[in-house]
Amino acid sequence: MGKSATRVTACGATLTAAGLLLTGCSSSSPSSAPSGSSPAKKGGSIAMSLGSAIDTWNPQKALATQSYRVFPQVYASLLRSTPDGKKLLPALASSYKADPASKTLTFTLNPAAKFSDGKPVTSADVKFSEGLWSKGELYGSYFSSIKSVETPDAQTVVFNLSQADATLPAVLSTANAAVFPDKYGGRSEAAYWKKPVGAGPFMISKETVGQSINLTRNPHYYRPGLPYLDRVDYKVVADGGQQLLQFQSGALDVVNGVELEASAQYPKDSVVGAPSSGVSVMTMNTKSGPLADVRLRKAIALAIDYKKLVAGGYVGEASVATSLLPQQVPGVTKCPTCTWSTTDLAEAKKLVEQSDYKGQKLELIVPSDGGPGKLAAQALAPMLAEAGIKVTVNPLPTSSLIDKLSKSGFQLGVITYSALAPTPIDPLGFLGATGVVFSQTDAGPANKALAGVHTASSPAEVSDAVNGFEAAANTAESVVPLAVPNALDAVADRVQGFVAAPYQAYCADELSIKN
Repeated sequence: MGKSATRVTACGATLTAAGLLLTGCSSSSPSSAPSGSSPAKKGGSIAMSLGSAIDTWNPQKALATQSYRVFPQVYASLLRSTPDGKKLLPALASSYKADPASKTLTFTLNPAAKFSDGKPVTSADVKFSEGLWSKGELYGSYFSSIKSVETPDAQTVVFNLSQADATLPAVLSTANAAVFPDKYGGRSEAAYWKKPVGAGPFMISKETVGQSINLTRNPHYYRPGLPYLDRVDYKVVADGGQQLLQFQSGALDVVNGVELEASAQYPKDSVVGAPSSGVSVMTMNTKSGPLADVRLRKAIALAIDYKKLVAGGYVGEASVATSLLPQQVPGVTKCPTCTWSTTDLAEAKKLVEQSDYKGQKLELIVPSDGGPGKLAAQALAPMLAEAGIKVTVNPLPTSSLIDKLSKSGFQLGVITYSALAPTPIDPLGFLGATGVVFSQTDAGPANKALAGVHTASSPAEVSDAVNGFEAAANTAESVVPLAVPNALDAVADRVQGFVAAPYQAYCADELSIKN
C-alpha cells in the first residue's frame, strides 16, 4: 500500500535478501542535527496537509496513502529505520536476534517502551498484535512465515518461523506491524479503532473525520527527549492550488505530496524530493464489459506514448515505468521478456478492429484530490482516441475511487500505489490481496512470487521470483505500468529536521521549529 496516491502508501526498512538476518541493533538515541542547522529546541507545533482523509486507523485495512503518513506518528513497531530505508534501528524492541538454524527471530523489548496511556509495552501486546497482522485480509501474507509466537517473559518475544525469512525484519519496521495493546487495552474493537492508543511519538487529541487530525506529544515515548514538537496538526486539503496558497501564507508548514503540476510554483528551496517507491498504473476490469477482451487491453497498452505521457501528463516530474512493481524496491529489475512501455499505434489499431469493442465510451476513473493521475488521465484520453478507443475521464475523491475499485464497479482506473518498505514482499502482497490492483486477474503469480521472495537466500533468487511475476502480469495485460512519479514534499523554512523518505511515510519525532 505517494504523492497523494493510493496504496492505492513507517518508517521503512531494508532488504538485502540474506543481509537482514543479523543479530542486534544499534542505540535509539536521537540523531544529531544536520550540518549547518541549529540545535533542535523543544516545543511548538507544525501544520501538515493531507491530500485526502485517512480511510481508517487500522493499518491492516488501510488503502489510502495518506493513512500511512499519519500512522507513524501514533503507532510504533518493533523496529524502525533510517529515513532513507537503508538501515534498521531499534524501536519498541531494543535488540533482536535471528537464528536461521532454529528458524526463530527473538526480540528483547525496550523497558522504556510504553503506550501513550502510560502502560508498558509487553510481550503479550506483541503476541496480540501479531494475531491481528497475520489475519489481516490485505496484508496478512506479509507475515506468512510466522508459525507461532512465544512469550517467555514480559520483555521477550520469539517468532517461530516456517523457514528462515530475510524479509521479515524489514516488514516488522512498517506500520503494518504496529504494536497495539493486548485485547485493545480493555476496550471493544470498535471503540479502539475510533480513537486508538499507540506507542508512537504523538497521541490523538482530536479528530474531525474527513477534515483534520490534531496530535499532541506522547509523554511516555520510548525515545528519550523526543518528540521535540508539542503538537502536529493535519489538515485535509485536497486541492493542489489551495495547498500552495496555504503554504505561501504560512497556514501549512509541510505539504505532504506536492501536486506535480504545481511543484514549479513553490519556492525552489522548499521542495524536497526522494527516489519514488511508487508507480502509476492503469488498471482494467477484466471480468465484465469490453475490457474482458484481452485484445482491447493490449491495444490500450500499445496506444500509449509513454515518453509523451511523462513529459505532459506528469509534467516531466516522473520517469517511464519499466516494471509493474515499484522500481525503487531492491530486487525489482527490468523484466527481460516484458513489453512494458512499448508503443505501437498501428498494432493497437489492428487489435481494436479485431476485438469485440464496438466504439462505446469507457469510463476512466482517477483520484480528484491531489497526486499524480488527473493530468495523466487527461493526456491518456487523446492517445487512446488515436487508436479508436473512446474514454471519458471521471475524477473522484480517493474514498469513492477506492470504493469503486474494491467493488469492481469500474472499467479503467489510473492510480499510484506505493511500497512501504524496500522489499518486494510489500508490493507483491498488496497486488495479490487486491486481485492485482483490482483488475480481478489471477493472483496466483503474485502469491507464487511472494512465497519465492520469503524463501529467497540471495538477491538473485529475489529477482528471479519478481521477474516471474512481471512476465505473468505482462501476459495478462490487465494492468499497465505508466510512470514513476517523483515524490515531492514542500517544507517551510521554519521546520528543521525534515528528511525526504523514499517510502514517503516518516516519523515526525525529530522535527522541530528553528530557533
